Amino acid sequence: MTSMLIRGGAAVVLAGLAVLAPTAAYADASVRADAATVQETRAFTGFAYENSPKEAKREAEKRARQNALISGFLNEQCVLLYANSTRLAPGYYAGDAAISCTR
Repeated sequence: MTSMLIRGGAAVVLAGLAVLAPTAAYADASVRADAATVQETRAFTGFAYENSPKEAKREAEKRARQNALISGFLNEQCVLLYANSTRLAPGYYAGDAAISCTR
């Protein structure tokens, strides 16, 4: 009977520590966040249909950057990952581009 009470008490103590552990970990992370800023990275894509491959790529990148601006990223925080164009018909091209932004 005594061992059962000891085990129960130990289980309660461990459960209490488990509840407090995320709080302590979060507090520790906030202290470290002050020393070094936490960064957020997101990827954005853009698509366009134009009359030349260069225009299609340029417009697709422009639209990806507009999506990033809407989400609060500045142009200086973004880098181009890729820009592709595909010929759909004579004089008609599809472009797609992706950028990665970090703040």
